[in-house]
Amino acid sequence: MVVKEKRGRRRYIAFRVDSKISDGELLAALNATLSPLGIKVPKVIQFDGRMGIIRCSPLDKDKVISALTARSDPRYMIETLSTSGTLLTLREKYFPESETRG
Repeated sequence: MVVKEKRGRRRYIAFRVDSKISDGELLAALNATLSPLGIKVPKVIQFDGRMGIIRCSPLDKDKVISALTARSDPRYMIETLSTSGTLLTLREKYFPESETRG
């Protein structure tokens, strides 16, 4: 049995924050938004203060997107941009400069 069959294929969600925030603020926002709903906090793959990519399970994908877009924190809004089964697709689309970094 292949590992992907056991854990499921991962989903990657690209998002944008309307104002620059720190990594700690992002993690706190994800934790405060998703933990009360019983959703495992997704792994932050890439974040530059304004845009980022998180990884979650395919079962939680729709719940994560709904929770992030429905956040009621007045300091900043999180907008989901796109979802993909491959990290490379989102990196090419939203972080084209990171291709050259390696």
